[in-house]
Amino acid sequence: MRDLVLLGSSIVLPPDPIPPHHRTKPKPKPKPKPSLLTSTSARLSPPISSLRSRHPLLSNLRWDLNNYSDLATKLVQDGRFDDFSTMAETLILSGVELSQLVELVSAGISGLLREGRVYCVVEVLRKVDKLGICPLELFDGSTLELLSKECRRILNCGQVEEVVELIEILDGFHFPVKKLLEPLDIIKICVNKRNPNLAVRYACILPHAHILFCTIIHEFGKKRDLGSALTAFEASKQKLIGPNMYCYRTMIDVCGLCGHYQKSRYIYEDLLAQKITPNIYIFNSLMNVNVHDLSYTFNVYRNMQNLGVTADMASYNILLKACCVAGRVDLAQEIYREVQNLESNGMLKLDVFTYSTIIKVFADAKLWQMALKIKEDMLSAGVIPNTVTWSALISSCAKAGITEQAIQLFEEMLLAGCEPNSQCYNILLHACVEACQYDRAFRLFQSWKDSRFQEISGGTGNGNTVGVELKHHNCITSMPNCLSNSHHLSFSKSFPFTPTTTTYNILMKACGTDYYRAKALMDEMKTAGLSPNHISWSILIDICGGTGNIVGAVRILKTMREAGIKPDVVAYTTAIKYCVESKNLKIAFSLFAEMKRYQIQPNLVSGRSEYL
Repeated sequence: MRDLVLLGSSIVLPPDPIPPHHRTKPKPKPKPKPSLLTSTSARLSPPISSLRSRHPLLSNLRWDLNNYSDLATKLVQDGRFDDFSTMAETLILSGVELSQLVELVSAGISGLLREGRVYCVVEVLRKVDKLGICPLELFDGSTLELLSKECRRILNCGQVEEVVELIEILDGFHFPVKKLLEPLDIIKICVNKRNPNLAVRYACILPHAHILFCTIIHEFGKKRDLGSALTAFEASKQKLIGPNMYCYRTMIDVCGLCGHYQKSRYIYEDLLAQKITPNIYIFNSLMNVNVHDLSYTFNVYRNMQNLGVTADMASYNILLKACCVAGRVDLAQEIYREVQNLESNGMLKLDVFTYSTIIKVFADAKLWQMALKIKEDMLSAGVIPNTVTWSALISSCAKAGITEQAIQLFEEMLLAGCEPNSQCYNILLHACVEACQYDRAFRLFQSWKDSRFQEISGGTGNGNTVGVELKHHNCITSMPNCLSNSHHLSFSKSFPFTPTTTTYNILMKACGTDYYRAKALMDEMKTAGLSPNHISWSILIDICGGTGNIVGAVRILKTMREAGIKPDVVAYTTAIKYCVESKNLKIAFSLFAEMKRYQIQPNLVSGRSEYL
């Protein structure tokens, strides 16, 4: 049995056992001129078939693969890839089956991957590829998992450029690169690094590039990075075949996220300039982004009709939303009648969003009776109100000052099994405060807190709760303005209540001139893990100033800044107002000068102090 002898940086075969006098001297053949199209690697590594023809006797040799397995691994680990290539080439010429060689090399690759030497693996793949072996054949399921793990390790180190380069190389060897890493993980790192070109480069490697381009654009939009999103969008137009409607729609949505509605119009006009008819989704996104501009939204809607694109329910919902923003009750009613007619003809089906939007239109206009009429239409059509619907209904009565009706709707919501959110609670509290029913607001708040405590502690609901057990003796008799007997609730299902900063702000307004109670609410807010905002501090300043404590109001401004909240024009204006009312003009002017020093633009109220 012969073994390979490792000498320096080359592999030399032992002496040939065939006697010299039995050898025949081959005739020298003329060397062909290399073609300009022949690569350097091809000239340095002749085809295996030609080597076989020059060494016919090597096919009769027998090799001990166990010995060569260790040798091949050692050569690879030492980075001696040329020697490894020579040995592998020699083994193939000697008649070793490719499957045996694959097993030999695969073991070495697994060892390299475990040591984190993925770039050595790349060199091995290049060598075996030149030998005519498909590099992918060297990887079984476990080896691919090792490769995937190594790619994730490099990515977790933040070396996203190296990962993309590695995936490009592996893709050239026909590896299933999509399975090596989660594409969204790479895209998110590119987004965090503000590198749209690298994200595009990665997307172009994978077969579903058209989907990844949308993801890239959307992820940059979530970061409010419109410039990078536009870079990816322009790249999609160059890299993809034909206009991708998904990319156009995503880019329009991103313009809305970034507040650049004008740019969304340019993208839409770009499609029209190419004589391409946008689909319904692009029209809907464009109208939604420009929903604040009623005239433009309806122009897009008419253009959609002229191009023969049929509006769907989402289109009409967006039109209703535009009417709501513009306060056009008459136009909203017209659209509502139109969609009702379409529904009666079987062309559309009104959804919960449609009803909720039209209810909000009436709520904002304080037309609570019309809002309730829409609720009846909704129930007759078999559409179940959701939390948004109930919030809009409660709000319609609260804004109209009909507190009793708002509370009744809240109870109906609970009886219907719809779980209220913080907005519902806050709307109800605000309705009580606006109606000067301060005690009622605090009692409702306390009962909801008790409900939350019982839910967390696993209590049976024996406290004062709304949504768990609203006791007649605890609410009706002790609260003259609370729920009537006809509104009495008593059931066991709990509805979690989580106060928000807005909740505490509403209750602070209900404190009137009781500064210490308002301050206690702010402290409770902090204990609950909430941060007082500008409104919270302004309310506290207002209460303190209302008691005539001007020094205390000014001190709150300073405390506000120390807490990391820069006083805004409302906070300054509130303090200045009380300084002026108490004839303390010196402090008023000092606060006004401080506003200008911090480059806070005065409003009409604060500006009056300068005049005074």
